[in-house]
Amino acid sequence: MAFWLIAMLMSLAALAFVLLPLLTDPAARQRRRAEAALRAAHAAGALAQDELEARIQQLKAAAAPASPPATGLAVALALLLPAAALGLYLHLGTPTALDAVASQPAPPTRGEAPDMEAAIQGLAERLRKEPDNLEGWLLLGRAYRATERFEAAREALAQAYRLAPEEPDVMVEYAEAMALATPRRRIEGESLALIEEAVRRRPDHQRGLWLLGVAAMQGARPREAVERWEALRTLIAADPDAVRALDEQIEGARQAAGLPPAAGSTALASAAADSPAEPAGPPRKLTVEVDIDPALRARVGASDTLFVFARPAGGGRMPVAIQRLPASRLPVTITLDDSQAMMPALRLSTVDEVVVGARISASGQATPQPGDMEALSPPVATSRQEPVRLRIDRVLE
Repeated sequence: MAFWLIAMLMSLAALAFVLLPLLTDPAARQRRRAEAALRAAHAAGALAQDELEARIQQLKAAAAPASPPATGLAVALALLLPAAALGLYLHLGTPTALDAVASQPAPPTRGEAPDMEAAIQGLAERLRKEPDNLEGWLLLGRAYRATERFEAAREALAQAYRLAPEEPDVMVEYAEAMALATPRRRIEGESLALIEEAVRRRPDHQRGLWLLGVAAMQGARPREAVERWEALRTLIAADPDAVRALDEQIEGARQAAGLPPAAGSTALASAAADSPAEPAGPPRKLTVEVDIDPALRARVGASDTLFVFARPAGGGRMPVAIQRLPASRLPVTITLDDSQAMMPALRLSTVDEVVVGARISASGQATPQPGDMEALSPPVATSRQEPVRLRIDRVLE
């Protein structure tokens, strides 16, 4: 009896799988598949909630007129499939074989929602069947990028670029993926040319402008980075937090280019507001001893630059003191003091606690870049007398 109950349930499930597509509008099925891909990407963390809702609304707005369902074919299959299945099973099967299995307790099941990896794999499997799904390839590429599988992200976004080679958003995402998939993650060559073309087509492309600034800093062209990022700043003026973060990068680029601080910079205003105009006591200095993990020593190039710096522990990335010297001098002991401040109003003596850092840069730029090697201390008092010891043991991603 158990077998026949199971067989009946399986037959109903099989009929539903076959008949439902015939009784529904094909355009509606396609829309539901696209929506499922969007929700899978959202579950994978590659799509924000507001963007998910907006794209689902776009799918509904673009819905095609309904097509008539294949009712006649569905009725015929509903009658013929169960009969054919029963005949085959009576001829070939063993109906009693499932009775013993059915009497056993069911294995425990997990009630957890699918994890990110399952969602990504589900999206990848769907795209094997729908290779021309532009939105799906974009979402898969973002999911791989979010989980730091940069080679896979490049391959997925290459498929998106194949489908939309003249769309600026696609060009920028593919170019970024190409750069991330390289050993040093530099935006140059084909990836740089692709972003430049995207920004030429759409001059207000915010991510394109940001990445061009990054490429300029990587290529030791800080003045160009300032131009790109100041153009971006005008586009994000309505977002104070984004402006503040960008201003820190702009000031770093201006300093690298030998340019004076920009008037009206939120980074400068914040630094001035957080620091007294004059030190509360005598000038302070910190002794810093810097070494490098032997596992990373072979990665230090003859022309690499070592930056040793201190920045306020309470927030902000503008250093209160910074020294630049050849990385080949490691291990080294140096002193940080007020003479190495980037701004008169923000010196070592004007703050009580700092984070001390050491960074090896292949590009020679003070702004952190992927591939740089770094060490950071916990917060230390600027009145500290004993040396701050740093061991460079981390590679920036």
